[in-house]
Amino acid sequence: MSREYRDKRVVIYPVYFDYGKSRREGRRIPKSLAIPNPSIDEIASVAEELGLNPEVSRETKYPRNPISRGRVVVDKYISKHKTMLLIAKSLKEKRAKSNK
Repeated sequence: MSREYRDKRVVIYPVYFDYGKSRREGRRIPKSLAIPNPSIDEIASVAEELGLNPEVSRETKYPRNPISRGRVVVDKYISKHKTMLLIAKSLKEKRAKSNK
């Protein structure tokens, strides 16, 4: 059941982690792991800490909502969903620490 992920990348939009968005609006993780208004910089910082080699693109628009700008492209070592969950957990922990 092994998949070949070498030299592959995953596109991550901030809306995937936004607590204020519904699944229909683009959130891709459970609300229990979501945070309000995640920024590109936060996601890139967490991806860097996780060793995912992030590449930030600030002007790229989210296809479902052209008003929403920015994305982070990261290396794919595991499935996209597992990568997003990993980033989401780290984002939530980082926010919890910064709010204390």
